[in-house]
Amino acid sequence: MRQITVRACLVIVLLLWSGMTVCWGQNGNLTDQWEEKPLILQSGTVLVGADAVWVPVSILEAYLDRAFQFDKTDTRAYLSVAQPDFRLENGALDVKILDGVTLNFMTREFNGVFYLNVYGLEPLLGLHVTTDAGGSVIISKPQTAERRKLNTVRKKWRPQGKINLVWDAIGTVDTDLIRQPAIPGLQVLSPTWFSIGEDGLVSSRADIRYVKTAHQKGYKVWALVNNSFDKDLTRRILSSPYTQDRIIKQLLVYSSLYDLDGINIDFENVYMEDKDRLTAFIARIAAALKLQGVVVSADVTVPDGSDNWSKCYDREKLAAIVDYIMVMTYDEHWAAGTKSGSVASLGWVERGISNMLQQVPAEKLLLGLPFYTRQWAEDKNGKLAGRGKTMSMADVDKTIREKRLTPVWLADQGQYYTEFYEQEKRHRIWLEEERSLGLKVALVDKYNLAGVASWRKGFEKETVWPVIHSGLQKSK
Repeated sequence: MRQITVRACLVIVLLLWSGMTVCWGQNGNLTDQWEEKPLILQSGTVLVGADAVWVPVSILEAYLDRAFQFDKTDTRAYLSVAQPDFRLENGALDVKILDGVTLNFMTREFNGVFYLNVYGLEPLLGLHVTTDAGGSVIISKPQTAERRKLNTVRKKWRPQGKINLVWDAIGTVDTDLIRQPAIPGLQVLSPTWFSIGEDGLVSSRADIRYVKTAHQKGYKVWALVNNSFDKDLTRRILSSPYTQDRIIKQLLVYSSLYDLDGINIDFENVYMEDKDRLTAFIARIAAALKLQGVVVSADVTVPDGSDNWSKCYDREKLAAIVDYIMVMTYDEHWAAGTKSGSVASLGWVERGISNMLQQVPAEKLLLGLPFYTRQWAEDKNGKLAGRGKTMSMADVDKTIREKRLTPVWLADQGQYYTEFYEQEKRHRIWLEEERSLGLKVALVDKYNLAGVASWRKGFEKETVWPVIHSGLQKSK
């Protein structure tokens, strides 16, 4: 990233983000005047890099519009558009945002100053931003209505063979995505970008650079949206059609703006009594997103006796609404549970799949794979001494090396197991690695499932990817 410090003579022209030249009036207030010619940014400090034009939010806040605000608490920039003059994929979608939408964007701090990357936001704001040979930032005249169309309807996606998806926690371009070569067989990245909060504000961590990089590597991007795993918040949302409308509008704009291929709905910890309202809300989300050609999927747990974590899903109706259902066939033993054990023993996973297939068609069902495990500590009486500690595959390998452990294969679990004693506690680990995951992937072929969805990127060893790819190849 290179820094451009430009001359201080034209500070006022910096922010034309409403599509107008900003000029001083006689009384010192700002007046608006259309400018047909491109404008050269010759004042302030701008940071320019690959797919990045970072502008100080303090300047944006001062000159852009009163609808633009920077929140110092959550370090986000908020843009409230009362009457959108940008366009979505078609007229039916434009109607949905006629009464306005509020959006938010991540900022970054450099040397004590917060910046917003305006790269990728040009169509939303009606601008075209480039740099000249000298590094000055050039802002072109307002775009026509047609050029301000954020996106076009996606062509129907037909996966080549079984789907191989991995969730990417947060998912920003600052991860290894740029530096990593494309992973053989991996088709879909699902960055955990969107989280619904109070009043239906969808907190966003979306990054257009991430999507561009993913697409260049041949991946689809299905961004995840969650309900903050808050059952009371979810109840308030499900009780308010207005709040639901607000959420849907934001998802539509983000989907268009960031060129998303799909949205993955991850609503968990919901009151069982809200099951039907949850289903109806997801149906509304899916109906709107499908007008964009966006693939819609939903995450559910395996059927069991938990009211808020399992009985809250009408799996059969959800399967009829969305394109795919991801079953979270992991957390057989919870971190805060009362008993140590495997995160996903083979028998438990297979029983979960069998139960799911009573409600969800196989061609819509993706098997959940864990790239993590847990280390449990038991006292001398065999009782858990605290929560299970979540471990990546690298964490487990490090523990095995440091403790000089020799894992043993448990055929009935379909996993390796190891243990050690420390500070009068018995520490137990059921491993997830190539062999255990290979057995789980084989269930895709056995039950003719749609594919796999793995939690999460960064917890795996590179050696698991060929195992998953090979297993899915066999099940074509």
